[in-house]
Amino acid sequence: MAKFDDELIPIRQFLNIFKARWYWFLISLTISFLIAILVNRYSTKIYSNSIKINLNNNIIENNTFDDILLLNNQNNSFNFSDNLFSLTSFPLILETVKDLNFNIEYFVLGNIKNSEAYSIKPIIFEPISLKNNYGTEFHIDIINQNQFELSYVNHQNQLFSFGETIETSFGSFRIILNDQVNISKLETYPDLIIKWLSPYAVTKSYINKLKVRRISKFSSIVEVSSGGEDLLKETLFLNKLASNYIKNNVNNKNKASINTIRFIDEQLFNIKDTLDNIETQLQVFKSNNSVIELNVESEKFFKDISTLQDEKSKMIVENKYLDYLSDYLTTQTTFEDIIVPTSYGISNPMLNRLISDLVDMQLERNVLNPNGNLKNPILSELDTKIEKLKFTIINSIDNLKSKNKLLLSDLTERINSSEEMLSIIPKTERQLINIERHYELSESIYLQLMNKRIETSIKAAGHVPDAKVIESAIVQSGTLIAPNKKQNLIISLLFGLLFPLSIVIFRQLFNNKIFDTDDVKNKSNIPFMGIVSRNHSGFSLIIDKKPKSRISESFRNVRSNIEFIISKTKSSKVILFTSSISGEGKTFCAINLATLYAKSDKKTLLIGADLRKPKMFLSFSNSNEIGLSLYLSDKIQQTDKIIFDSHIKNLHYIPSGPLPPNPSELVGSDKMKVLISKLKDDYDYIVIDTAPIFIVADALPLMEKVDLNLFVTRQNFTKKELLNFINNFYDNGTFQNLALLLNDVDFSNVYGYKYAYDYEYYSTIGSDYYSDESD
Repeated sequence: MAKFDDELIPIRQFLNIFKARWYWFLISLTISFLIAILVNRYSTKIYSNSIKINLNNNIIENNTFDDILLLNNQNNSFNFSDNLFSLTSFPLILETVKDLNFNIEYFVLGNIKNSEAYSIKPIIFEPISLKNNYGTEFHIDIINQNQFELSYVNHQNQLFSFGETIETSFGSFRIILNDQVNISKLETYPDLIIKWLSPYAVTKSYINKLKVRRISKFSSIVEVSSGGEDLLKETLFLNKLASNYIKNNVNNKNKASINTIRFIDEQLFNIKDTLDNIETQLQVFKSNNSVIELNVESEKFFKDISTLQDEKSKMIVENKYLDYLSDYLTTQTTFEDIIVPTSYGISNPMLNRLISDLVDMQLERNVLNPNGNLKNPILSELDTKIEKLKFTIINSIDNLKSKNKLLLSDLTERINSSEEMLSIIPKTERQLINIERHYELSESIYLQLMNKRIETSIKAAGHVPDAKVIESAIVQSGTLIAPNKKQNLIISLLFGLLFPLSIVIFRQLFNNKIFDTDDVKNKSNIPFMGIVSRNHSGFSLIIDKKPKSRISESFRNVRSNIEFIISKTKSSKVILFTSSISGEGKTFCAINLATLYAKSDKKTLLIGADLRKPKMFLSFSNSNEIGLSLYLSDKIQQTDKIIFDSHIKNLHYIPSGPLPPNPSELVGSDKMKVLISKLKDDYDYIVIDTAPIFIVADALPLMEKVDLNLFVTRQNFTKKELLNFINNFYDNGTFQNLALLLNDVDFSNVYGYKYAYDYEYYSTIGSDYYSDESD
């Protein structure tokens, strides 16, 4: 049975193909490197810069390292995530874009591409009352330091002066000179393009390109980076983004204090009116009555009542806050401005925690939905949580009010009891005590509110931001990230190699034609006689015309191998040439091997037994009127009538003759076998050229009567599966006198071919052995 190679592409064969197609790789590498150079030269250069921010600066300042790790591991990660999200939120980036006017972009007009020119812009575009006509482009040609030409939609090359207000259908603006521009080079400055863009679109682009990286797992320091065409622009953006984040952080902290102070001021205003009225009443009472000194017993009752009044005033202040809180939760839809209990001096841990959670949820909702028009499951879930928390807070307020009501009732009863004890005191003295008691109650409430206001103001003044810039972005720290010249060259190298390599592999994987001797040997157990080199000379009788050529030497090797197959005891040897299909070179091989035997002083006869498509006679004569077909059809009786002399000594030939109607019957007839037996007495070698056996069966009857059947295959022509046809004859024992020959091997394209070393060796040591076909 035939052997099969386990390799899809044998290594040696692959290397041979690689060497044969070396120019593919050279062309591919040249084109790839050229593309890489053009990309590196003309691609838009993208620069990146970064800034480092500590999002939990207070933790670093107020805690030890162990405390920091504990906070990070417990509940600080949630706060860190919120702060991180806020840093890259849409509202904050939109605010930064508007502050820097980054929705106005400046470009220098180039021949191949337009380059952003923010850092080197000679002019500044100042919108005055532009409408949202986003996407408008203004083309500017600077004439001199005073004038420029402006072109925009439906307006071409209008002359304006710098600083002049320009009125358009979509608003007004002006263009002024940049203070840092070099006036002497202004006239040579290239044309400019100014783009008026939507700040929301610019904000989205920054959100997409911003990258945030945490320095380490337990660190609260993050690195925020951004990339763009202008390094200065990206640097300014990062620094402004950090500045706005820190400013908003402080403003959010101060917002609660400001709301608390506003609420306290409203309460103070009301209490002050009451206090003024009581003070006036006290003055009138004292002026109408002589000053009364309270006795010891009255003084005791008065102090008791004052103490109870102080406690009552605190309850009243707390109830005022609870009333405010209840009204706020009932009437408001957002709760980020709510006053937390601690700001008002109410130390109720549960209420403080609930209010803080409500504020955090509201701020988270604002970050997720800055415009208030988004609808998604996350917002719906968050709204449900806020409603539940609000309901819980309202219930807590009702419970606190109920508790305070009981306490106020108890205090009122105790105050009334003490007042009853004062009934024994004279009326005038008792009236004075009541007035002073009301005065002191109002004054106590007023002083409490004033103290809270001072405490809140001090707290607001002492607020520090949670975030701190650790390392600002500077232009010198920026890096070029695109195009990556080294990476592009490496990619071009890989592509330049892989592209032709993939083509070679693809072609070889799907190539079903015989390429080299390995293909023949791996597909068949039939003995292999050797190879015949490609004929570049144009001569069919290459042995006669170029006896020292490479192809002639290859025929000599084939002849040597044949001698090992055919028994040396035979006086006459018959060799039959056939193939699978037409075009594989069996006729060429037959006439040259016959010529080689004739030139070796062997009497040789060449028989053209291909009666269907005869070509053998063309190498010796243009006439095919008399030949084998006439003899086999009994139209000629004598054999010497069909045998012709060639111009080569010892070589005779029998042409095919006219095309018969029954070629298969004639070639397979007994007369043909008798003819061969008769001719063996006169010739040392008989070489028979027959028709391809895969197409017709003409040669099959003769194959068992000859000494050797040479089955000719051709490089890059014969399909591998056609070998199975001849393999069946050999493996089944039908014919054992079979041998294979590989024809038309091109050594110039298959350097290092398995059998080429013989010829390369000869050409190296000297040209006396053979000469090339071109000699």
